Amino acid sequence: MATALLATVGLSGCAAPPQDLPVPAAHAPSTQKTVAAAQHWDMLAADVAAQVADRLREWPAGEHPIDVVLVEGDSGFGRGFTQLVVTRLVERGVAVTTDKAPLQLRVFTQLVQHHAGAAPVSQGPWVADGVRPDRVPAAWPTPDVAGGALRTEVLVTTSLEREQRILVRTSGVVSIAQDDAALYQSRAPLPTPAPAPALRTWRVVP
Repeated sequence: MATALLATVGLSGCAAPPQDLPVPAAHAPSTQKTVAAAQHWDMLAADVAAQVADRLREWPAGEHPIDVVLVEGDSGFGRGFTQLVVTRLVERGVAVTTDKAPLQLRVFTQLVQHHAGAAPVSQGPWVADGVRPDRVPAAWPTPDVAGGALRTEVLVTTSLEREQRILVRTSGVVSIAQDDAALYQSRAPLPTPAPAPALRTWRVVP
């Protein structure tokens, strides 16, 4: 009886967790495909071009040229991906202009690095949802579970816009190896030069 009483007293002294807060839960396990070459960037670009061309298939050919603009993410990947999108659009017969135009395909890329619980990985990058399943080569290797979770990702978004209206929008997440992060890191803006100091002239009076 004394033991049971002490156990009851001990339990009553512990603070119970709040009942109105959500309990963290893990996501269901998922798999990702590897991306280890610029050819895989081209696959993303081809998928974007296919969606844009499908949206514009009923427009008069050549009447509304597209201005493809890298808006955010001035990196090696951002510049290369933008040029690949232009190539794939032209291949599909979509008119593309090098001048400013009302119809713009705006490209956004952003490097995201998760530091909490990071584990070193040397397996190369992985595509999360940037490529449709029917466009993923069967030869792409699967991740090595022993290598740990990848902690570096890139968000890729394209937005076909005209007169403040979004006509087509695509978004994808690409996980990459930490060693490849420099390819996706935006270049730092050039510092604003400081104004030159004013020159003063002195006249010697005899």
